[in-house]
Amino acid sequence: MLNSKKLVMRGAFWTIGTYGLSVGLRFGSNIVLSRLVVPEVFGIMLVINTLRNGIELISDVGIGQNIVHNSAGEKQRFLDTAWTIQILRGAVLFSILFVAAAPLGKLYDLPASAIQFSALTLVVMGAASISIYIMQRRLQIVRLNLFDLAMDFVSVALVVGLALYSPTIWSLILANVLAAAIRTVATYMLPHARNWFAWQPDYARQILSFGKWIYLASLLSFLCASFDKLYLGQSIPLALLGIYGIARNVADLPGALISRLGHSLVFPMIAREQDRPRSELRRHLSPLRLKLLLACALAMGFGTAFADYAVRIVYDERYHEAGWMLPVLLIGVWGAILCSINEYALLGVGKPLYGAAGNMAKLACLVVGIPLGLHVAGLLGAIVVLALSDVCRYFLILFGQRREHVSFFLQDVMMSALMLGLLGLLTLLRLEFGLGTAFDGAMG
Repeated sequence: MLNSKKLVMRGAFWTIGTYGLSVGLRFGSNIVLSRLVVPEVFGIMLVINTLRNGIELISDVGIGQNIVHNSAGEKQRFLDTAWTIQILRGAVLFSILFVAAAPLGKLYDLPASAIQFSALTLVVMGAASISIYIMQRRLQIVRLNLFDLAMDFVSVALVVGLALYSPTIWSLILANVLAAAIRTVATYMLPHARNWFAWQPDYARQILSFGKWIYLASLLSFLCASFDKLYLGQSIPLALLGIYGIARNVADLPGALISRLGHSLVFPMIAREQDRPRSELRRHLSPLRLKLLLACALAMGFGTAFADYAVRIVYDERYHEAGWMLPVLLIGVWGAILCSINEYALLGVGKPLYGAAGNMAKLACLVVGIPLGLHVAGLLGAIVVLALSDVCRYFLILFGQRREHVSFFLQDVMMSALMLGLLGLLTLLRLEFGLGTAFDGAMG
């Protein structure tokens, strides 16, 4: 049997590899779509997806986290109770968004029927089997990542195919609904996929008790990740919002990878060993964490320094304004990477409260800072506030890490200095060769 270290390294390799392929698929589809649809369509989809994802996240009771963390997580009665809660939640969420579509459509000047059509994904995904969480609990990372990659391929094929047939907002929404339906059906083809309606009061209380912190953390996480989109959606033209959405989607990719690694590896690994002394947990996690952050620091430093060129090479001139937005956003992503890794470590020892507190601090910065930044310096001001907001989140999570004796502050400082140093060096080299900087367009 593989020891934990080898299991985590193997899982990290597969997660990064399959996620890289997934990013390539989505990035490629994004490029194709940018040539098929106008920026306004990207803006509309950004708002609709944010609303749909938002109502899903703000009611998250942590079904998956409960299955991974709870000692009864492999008992059939517990699993059936969790699945029943998931089914009920999906139906309720669909109903809420369906009814709320009219006022939301009026607020954002969008067709209410488009929001209602998109809401179908909530009830469809709510009916999925919880087999994927059992695989996560058992650290069956290879199978889990291959499943996600296959579903990403299906989703991309549907989006591109329907957009080629009809480059409208309706085609993109239909592709999302069909992709959700296919994924739901596919979950029942995985091992341990049998579920049926059940309600065990003790298990339901355990799920909802642990889930109350997951709910709070998810609510705050959504608001932190989406406040800019929701606020800008009614403050700037949809075409400019679509361009911003392109930059934002690309900037989110590194953070999404780290979040996937944290969710699939760091969290279940620590959850399995949470009864060990904390000094032993730190010693076990530290070298793996250092390697991961070193790779991230090098990639983020280089990627930020040349992000503007990447946008100009890949996208047509309608989207070139994203070239100055992307490097500013990427600097902020580094803070999100550190916070994500640290938050999953705390979740692994059963302490989600600190992640919720960190997101609350970040949200306060965004609610005050984005409107002020937009008023003072336009879209650049709003983006700078977004990029710096994870600083508030980081220090509250750090407080929790110190209290729970799972802190890696010195490691975080060293890797942050490396990332910023590399970015500074590459920026100086660009200036030396007369190539300007990645941030020049922000001053234009």
